[in-house]
Amino acid sequence: MITIVKFLSDNGGPFTVNIYPFISLYNDANFPVDYAFFDGNSQPVSDGGTFYYNMFDANYDTLVHALEKNGFGNMPIIVGEIGWPTDGDKNANVEFARKFNQGFMAHISGGKGTPKRPGPIDAYLFSLIDEDAKSVQPGYFERHWGVFTFDGLPKYALNLGTTNTGALIQAKGVRYLQRKWCVMKPNVRLDDPQVAPSVSYACSLGDCTSLGVGTSCGSLDGKENISYAFNSYYQINDQLDTACKFPNISEVTKTDPSTGTCRFPVMIEPYYGGAVHGQVFLFPLMLAVAIAVVSIF
Repeated sequence: MITIVKFLSDNGGPFTVNIYPFISLYNDANFPVDYAFFDGNSQPVSDGGTFYYNMFDANYDTLVHALEKNGFGNMPIIVGEIGWPTDGDKNANVEFARKFNQGFMAHISGGKGTPKRPGPIDAYLFSLIDEDAKSVQPGYFERHWGVFTFDGLPKYALNLGTTNTGALIQAKGVRYLQRKWCVMKPNVRLDDPQVAPSVSYACSLGDCTSLGVGTSCGSLDGKENISYAFNSYYQINDQLDTACKFPNISEVTKTDPSTGTCRFPVMIEPYYGGAVHGQVFLFPLMLAVAIAVVSIF
């Protein structure tokens, strides 16, 4: 590591670090929630008489200390990624994401810096939009870091100082496919032998990360969970007829099944905005998310 840092220093390069208080909260049930945010309500951590009231400052200054200790105290630092997801975990929600990102913007906008490194902080907020094909190996939240949905809708109010009102502006001219959804037939029983393998198949090739305890679709009943899985697969495959042919248990409806905080999406037009869709894969790929969804029933 020292070799890399020396190379950066010799060539005038900055040290880039990603700081994610959410990950600490996700990995440790005993992590103090308030310490992840910037409102000053947490119990401070004392380090040699210096008090830290939020995890960002503590993490940042840990790096500053490490650089100083090894002779690189003047190396510039860039926060390459920082943010908060909105779904896929009980602590990944719109309320916490808005609180964290707005708090972070306010925290750095005055140029105060941290106790060990006063002055402006260079940082990049992560991320612009959701990524529905991103690996979920670290957690189901990985597909939900965006401040915008995949189709350019702001998820919450966030003042980035880029407009007169401070509001995020939704994408204009987005073209959607028809307003129709693939759902479970109402007369099908939950214990139908075709249900479990069909849901597993749909989730393995779709996106079921919004299903589960504490998520945006966590209040759905069994049939609604199945319908969400079917529709995800259907929309990702651009509403192809063959993508809603789960054996005798699915049908296409023009009645929006969205409910409460759970949005059943409609896909944007194929290749519009760079999206690549239009393939229906003919082999099942079992994922942990599919198993988790099936276990709900």
